[in-house]
Amino acid sequence: MLLLHGFTLSHHVWHGVVDNLSRDYDVLAMTMPGHWGGPRLRLRDVGVRGIADGVERELDKLGWETCHIAGNSLGGQVGFELERRGRARSLAAINPSGGWKRFSYTEFRVGVGFTAQFPLAAAARAFGDRVTTREIFQRPIIRNCARDMTAVTPDDAANTIRAVSHCPIYLPMLLAGLRDGPLKDQDIRRVAVPTTLMLSEYDNFVTRNECIQRLVDELPDHVEEVTLPGVGHIPMLENPEIVADALRAHLTRAAERQPREAS
Repeated sequence: MLLLHGFTLSHHVWHGVVDNLSRDYDVLAMTMPGHWGGPRLRLRDVGVRGIADGVERELDKLGWETCHIAGNSLGGQVGFELERRGRARSLAAINPSGGWKRFSYTEFRVGVGFTAQFPLAAAARAFGDRVTTREIFQRPIIRNCARDMTAVTPDDAANTIRAVSHCPIYLPMLLAGLRDGPLKDQDIRRVAVPTTLMLSEYDNFVTRNECIQRLVDELPDHVEEVTLPGVGHIPMLENPEIVADALRAHLTRAAERQPREAS
C-alpha cells in the first residue's frame, strides 16, 4: 500500500499508520517529489501531474505496477491522478484537495491561506531547528492540521514545522494550482477502482460544503463515504489508529469487490 501525504508535509505524518498496517501489509509512505526529503522536482514539472510522474518513477523502481493508494489532502488529489493512469488497485482519498470548483472563492481562499502562512515557514527555516518546538511557530500551522493540537505529539509537531519550512515547491505549487485547476469532472466520474472517500468530522480547512460536496455528487455510486470522528484535516497526526482501522476496512472491501468484478 502506498501512502501519500499532504502539501508541504512529508512521509513522517504516516508513521503511526505504518506501524499499524505494516504488521499485515507491505506499506510505503513516501515523501512526494518537491517536498522535504523527497525526490527533486524541476520547476517546469511542479503540479499534480508532475508529482504523479515522480511517484510513478518510484513505483517502477519498486516493481509495483499497481498498488492500493491512500492519499491525504494533496496526496488524495495525486491519488486520483494515479488512479486515472491505471496505477491504483484501490483508492482511499482522505480529505482530498481539488474538490472545489474552478476559479471559485474556495480555490483562492486555500491559496491565500497557504500564502499567508509562508512568511512564518520562511522565518522558521531562517532561525533553524531550534524554533521548531516553539508554540509561536507551531500553533498557526498545527491548528490547520488538527482539531485537538494537544493530541499531536511534540515530535510530530516539530517534524511538521520542519517539513513546512523546508518545502522547496511551496510557492511554485500555489501558482501551479491556479494554472492547472481542481480535479476535472470527467476524471471524477470515471473512477473505476474500489474507492473510499474518508472525511474528518472536524476538518475546518477542506470543508465539506466548499471543497468536498462536488466529489460526493459526481463520484460513481460504488464509492463509499466514511467519517473519521473527532479529528481534523491531517487525522494521522491526532489519531493514527482510527485512520489505520479505516484503511483496513477499506482494503477488506476492496478485496471483496475485486473478485466479483473479475468474474
